Amino acid sequence: MIAIGEQLKAARERNGLDLDRVSDDTNIAKRFLSALEEENFTVFPGDPYVIGFLRNYAEYLGLDARELISAFKNIRIQEQPVPVESLIPKRGPSPWIFAGGGFAVLAAVAALFLILGRKDPADAIAAAQAASRTPQEYSMDTPTLEKRFYEGDTILVPLGDQKYRLLIARISDRVAVESPIGRALFMLGEKGTLDLDKDTSPELQIFVNDFQKDDPSKGVLITLSAEGTLSAALAAPVPAAVPAPGEAPDAAAAAEPDFAVPASAPVAPETTLSADGKTVVIFDKVSSPFPVVLTTVFRNYCMFRYEADRREREERYYHKGDQITVNVTNTVKFWTSNAAASKTTIQATGGRSADLDLGGQGEVAVKQVRWVQAEGGGWNLVLADVP
Repeated sequence: MIAIGEQLKAARERNGLDLDRVSDDTNIAKRFLSALEEENFTVFPGDPYVIGFLRNYAEYLGLDARELISAFKNIRIQEQPVPVESLIPKRGPSPWIFAGGGFAVLAAVAALFLILGRKDPADAIAAAQAASRTPQEYSMDTPTLEKRFYEGDTILVPLGDQKYRLLIARISDRVAVESPIGRALFMLGEKGTLDLDKDTSPELQIFVNDFQKDDPSKGVLITLSAEGTLSAALAAPVPAAVPAPGEAPDAAAAAEPDFAVPASAPVAPETTLSADGKTVVIFDKVSSPFPVVLTTVFRNYCMFRYEADRREREERYYHKGDQITVNVTNTVKFWTSNAAASKTTIQATGGRSADLDLGGQGEVAVKQVRWVQAEGGGWNLVLADVP
């Protein structure tokens, strides 16, 4: 049996590290590090915490994390007690006396076991209700529609003379939404857009707020937000944007077609993405959007994910000293398990640069950088929280 604590302590001492230094570098509390080295797993709130901290500590020390986690799981298996009654022969009346009733009870228990699937009865009831539920059809009549949908539910989206049908096809590790243009998959907290009429300008934004992986009985909370021509059609009439002096009404749009916004559309909703209503403006009122480069240097260990222009996506555990560079045309979204563990700098044409504040020590943060139309004309590059 692998001595988990001895391996961790020996590796730490070989590297000349004390627990205070390791705690600072890994953002794991010193008492948890001591507990791992002493194999005192009772101080952790649950096994997932042990496995998570053990993986981070092992990788930090250069040990085989999978081997140590496997050893921990073996310990847990061996700790499972054997019921005393299973070791002592039962004495009593002949089983044949109650054979008829016993078979009936066993059949009932077996049926209940299959129904519950080893789950909590409340979960089984919810699953049964979801299975017997009739799929609902909803219509998007306002610029924003937020509801909890279930597998089989549909949403009708009116656009021009047509109505496009969206189907919540599957809720598993991701949420699958089918539309006339194909199937789109969304992770928890992920945002994406649909170009329903295939005119290269998205009409609908989808944000997955909440769902439980592999449990479709709980449904999925989705926010649908109209964009572009759909937003203009569903929203109350607004006056056309007034171009800046000496600028043609469609100059900004002509400069970069990917950012074209109808003149009657309201200001892009992404300017109010942060939960507290605040948005940090990085570059203010430029004539047209332009590509930028973001460089992230990791000052500590953390899980980090980014998605650039809804095309390039990467997620992995980064180590202290790692660095990534992301080229962005329109928008990029970051997710980090420890916001202060990374430093991100944005560089633009003309030598302009700015440091981005993604959050504090130990903070799980989801941020978005993107171009949005500025009031009165021009474009702003903003940093905002994704709620």
